[in-house]
Amino acid sequence: MKAPTFRQLQLVKALDEFNRISVVAEQLHISQPSVSIQLKNLTETVGLPVYRAKGKKLELTEAGRALLECADEIDNSFKNLSIKLDDIKGLNSGTLKLSVVSTAKYFLPLLLGAFCKQHPKIDIQLKIGNRKEVIKRLNTNEDDFYFFSHTPEDVDIETQPFLDNELVVVAPERHELAQQESISLARLSHYPLIMREQGSGTRRSIEEFFQTHGVTFNEKMTIESNEAIKYAVAAGLGLSILSRHTLDYGQVPGLIKLNVEKFPIQNSWYLVKHVKRSPSLLSKAFEKYMIDNGIETLRRITNKNGY
Repeated sequence: MKAPTFRQLQLVKALDEFNRISVVAEQLHISQPSVSIQLKNLTETVGLPVYRAKGKKLELTEAGRALLECADEIDNSFKNLSIKLDDIKGLNSGTLKLSVVSTAKYFLPLLLGAFCKQHPKIDIQLKIGNRKEVIKRLNTNEDDFYFFSHTPEDVDIETQPFLDNELVVVAPERHELAQQESISLARLSHYPLIMREQGSGTRRSIEEFFQTHGVTFNEKMTIESNEAIKYAVAAGLGLSILSRHTLDYGQVPGLIKLNVEKFPIQNSWYLVKHVKRSPSLLSKAFEKYMIDNGIETLRRITNKNGY
């Protein structure tokens, strides 16, 4: 069999992701006829159908899946080649690629700043997204490390907890509960809560917490942004439960933490990497720094800057 071209393998990956020739063409910046011709040529090269129609969408056949696996292996080889070349250059250069869920943006820049002072010539590529977006990057092995408060399932990963992540109840500072020394979960359940979206790690922790204690929470509103939630709480639209980091490093006037029994919810932040990711000298140094020094570095910076 004649080997498929790299471009044809790119088309297979794009077709698996987007399921429509029109979208594949748009994403790869080529014409729809060109996509159709290349897929036809690929089918002839392989000697088997590569895709089939399923309703208005297209899906890969078994042969297409085999090509997709080959494309993924080639992608991983290129990524590992880049890592090896960085190793040849040593720790004085290279690029560290990170993806983080949105809540981590409050503390991670502080840790990166301290790490970059030790390695001033390195580059950092930082992607911030919601949980779904970061998991998508993890599935395709795009980055050296990923930061989650809830580690994903059904992905081959290695994880390391490196930082506490406490969830606290926040309210407007003039709220009727603000001066209460102790608030029961039962009483809290009567007040409207502003929640993160479905799939959010913060939301999952809250749902598990209330289920464990046999209490139902009163969800009034769903917002996908921690910043927007804080302003909504300050405006009196409801209470919320947020990571302490969103308050310590992203302060909004007019908020107060409530003294609710069983709180704070105790979680951890996890440093996650894909098992197929070959570690570079730089990524090894970063992992050691985060595990050995992350908590102390953050505490030192916090005290110095008066957070």
